[in-house]
Amino acid sequence: MFYELRIYTPAAGRLDDLVTRIGWDMVPFFERHGFAPRLGQWTVVAGETMAAFVWLLRWPSMDQRAAAFAGLGGDAEWQTLRVRTNGTGEMVKRYDIRFLAPAKAWLRQPEERHWPASHGRLVDLRVHPIAVGRTGAADTVLAEVDLPALAACGASPIGVFDNIAGGPATPGVTMLLGWPGYDERQQGLAQYARRADVVAARRSECERWAGEHVVGDGSSVLLEPTRFASPSHS
Repeated sequence: MFYELRIYTPAAGRLDDLVTRIGWDMVPFFERHGFAPRLGQWTVVAGETMAAFVWLLRWPSMDQRAAAFAGLGGDAEWQTLRVRTNGTGEMVKRYDIRFLAPAKAWLRQPEERHWPASHGRLVDLRVHPIAVGRTGAADTVLAEVDLPALAACGASPIGVFDNIAGGPATPGVTMLLGWPGYDERQQGLAQYARRADVVAARRSECERWAGEHVVGDGSSVLLEPTRFASPSHS
């Protein structure tokens, strides 16, 4: 099993059209060709990548993924719809595809934290590099310190993944954190940074790794769910 994170940049003024295409128009084609569950559909509201559509899928195998996309690409009805909804130009300017695997740190968390039913209206998509050779240390500190601390400060960790291929930071980790809103996120992250266990972990890492943290500074993009309901996260 693996996960696929797809980030689409639409043509100017076409974001809402893209939300409708994937959230509504394409659903029958996804079902027809055996696409994996779509675990989330969001639009970017803050960060380096603005006016983007982000969606997350879970596949049982690369063979099923290849068969699903081959079936979609060869579907004449879908190609007709694609051309019609594109209009005078392509709706999507470019896309960024990333393959992810569940991180050991995530699998060690209590079961109720795995895809919580309610994780707020704001999702923080974070990508952090990990130094080569320190993946095990990163899993330990995430599982024992950072993920419990974030949960205690109001975040709902939706998923934590090892970066397999595509996108930045390999080796690295991708996290999806749910927050009730922007103000709660700001307050929660400030509280998290002040926690004694987090401060102690950072100090220990600096002493062990010559001033470096195990999980490096990364990027953050804020997302909001689209108006189309996502399938169950179970």
